[in-house]
Amino acid sequence: MKTSVCLFALFLAGCNTTPTANTGADHPREKAQIEQRLNQIFDAAEKKDFERLESYHLYGAGFTKFSPESPTRMDAATARKGERDGLQAVSDLYMKAQDLKIDIFDNTGIATFIFDYGFKAGTNTVQKQARATLVFVKDSGEWKITHEHFSPAN
Repeated sequence: MKTSVCLFALFLAGCNTTPTANTGADHPREKAQIEQRLNQIFDAAEKKDFERLESYHLYGAGFTKFSPESPTRMDAATARKGERDGLQAVSDLYMKAQDLKIDIFDNTGIATFIFDYGFKAGTNTVQKQARATLVFVKDSGEWKITHEHFSPAN
């Protein structure tokens, strides 16, 4: 019993430490780069430019995605196929990031936002919102997505 109390106390103490990574306003260049990359991602998706869209992802063993379309975590191959299939099935796609927040932790950037998007599927017009988190990693000087998480906003 004493051991579990001590471990719990150590856990709480660890949770109460101050982070050492700098996430303040002193990273304006990196934040602007990630915002620009996000706009490039939306543009490539809207234009169905799959080669360019895929170049903005760090596909590989470390890539993951959570999406309402799948009950499980997706790997790179599944996420890539899902994006291609989904984008090919729609027209008049528009995408926008509302309430964008970008935090920088060394060579990692985390963008959280409300994903506002719409498209036509056949004769139906669809408009949706989702909560979104994209984790970017700087790879050879370029910000690339290594994790995506989308969940319904309502």
